[in-house]
Amino acid sequence: MSQINKYADKAAYESDTARLRTLSSESYIENDGVLLYDGVNAVVPKSAAGVGDLVVFNKTEGVLKFIKGATLVADKMPAELVPAGVVYGRHGDKVRIVSLENAIFNGSDEMRWANSYEVALSGFDLAAGGTAVLTFGTGIYKVDLPLTWGAGAKLSDIHAQINSFVTGQIKDYGWASSVDEANSRIIMSSNTWSPVFSTIGVVSGCQITRPPEDVDYQTTLTGALIEGEKEYIRRNNGVDISFAGCNYKMFMQHYSVHGVEKNGQQPGSSDIIRESVFTEADNPALVAAYATYRDYLFGEHLAQYPSAYGAMVRDGRMNTAKIGKLRFVNIYGESVICYPAAAAALDYGVTVEGMTTGLEAGAWWLPSAEELFILMRDRVLGFANVEDDPVNRTLYRLGKTTCYGSGRLLWTSCEYSLSSAFLYNMYAGVVGVSDKWVRYSTRPVSAL
Repeated sequence: MSQINKYADKAAYESDTARLRTLSSESYIENDGVLLYDGVNAVVPKSAAGVGDLVVFNKTEGVLKFIKGATLVADKMPAELVPAGVVYGRHGDKVRIVSLENAIFNGSDEMRWANSYEVALSGFDLAAGGTAVLTFGTGIYKVDLPLTWGAGAKLSDIHAQINSFVTGQIKDYGWASSVDEANSRIIMSSNTWSPVFSTIGVVSGCQITRPPEDVDYQTTLTGALIEGEKEYIRRNNGVDISFAGCNYKMFMQHYSVHGVEKNGQQPGSSDIIRESVFTEADNPALVAAYATYRDYLFGEHLAQYPSAYGAMVRDGRMNTAKIGKLRFVNIYGESVICYPAAAAALDYGVTVEGMTTGLEAGAWWLPSAEELFILMRDRVLGFANVEDDPVNRTLYRLGKTTCYGSGRLLWTSCEYSLSSAFLYNMYAGVVGVSDKWVRYSTRPVSAL
């Protein structure tokens, strides 16, 4: 620090008009035993870092430091300080930090948790014309789809027929087709939540080529993250379930209106009632247990934290390390990523030419359910209240990607089931689950 001021009390501090206001300074209030930071871009050590403070790499000293978020003025930051992340919490002597941007995969900041399943169809007798029969799904969902083409037809003609089925009979199965002219074949891509729907076969008229390792990663357990077929999250009331409250404001806003309209509910129920039926007449047991609807909602249905159960005990760094580098060979013979969200987080990094920041690629990870809960629980819903949120205030002042409570859906590294993984759901303010094939954002985190 460039200056340390000492005052007997807060009144003496506030009355000192000569106190440095244009440079970094630190003031100690003796009777409160607290430190206050004045001026612009006040730099502090890790021990003094708090939520909303900016992690910077000092190029002159080659070390990481922190700028108090309330003093941050981006255009007055010294050139030797490179922004690297924002503090969102502490864990013992560790400072939890979140990235300045969402991760990118194949040019987009929205990506699937698991990659698509693809096969190739070839061997159509285009010169003479003919017929083929494809089959999709299994059991009661099995559908045979006939194809017919005349002499001199093109692959695009067959592709058009398949697309008519994809938007018709099998529109909910998650299949899409494209033409691979270079290899005279049609590529079928599956993005779905059910192994029942991602099944494809050929009855006659053409051949099917599958990837060397014939696995649909979107509907198959990773085999590395959970022991059973499902892993749950626990609410404050002890219910083990697939979703629980996270962001206080969004959770309250959503369920006060969209909760179920049920009577006679007891504490410990998995049902979340709406505010209109939180009355002595409709739900006397809940009203007796909780003074207000807010107390009920958070006391019963917020995610239990700290928790020693289920997805909340998983380690985000370990999860990401286990699956972030896994690859498979696709039908083009290319080595591609199995789990894009984890890979994107692992590839995120802060670099300074010729120097080591300690926050290069490999130092970041896809957050666990617990880490995303801690990150998102206190976030404001949007720009109108950005100054009330120390994390988003710092991101906004830097012109970086904010993480508002109602802004985006964010993946975690925690697997829920064969076809789903945990995420932050911006619509309901919960840590919940979604299908692995859907594209959502990835916000890397790290710790120092």
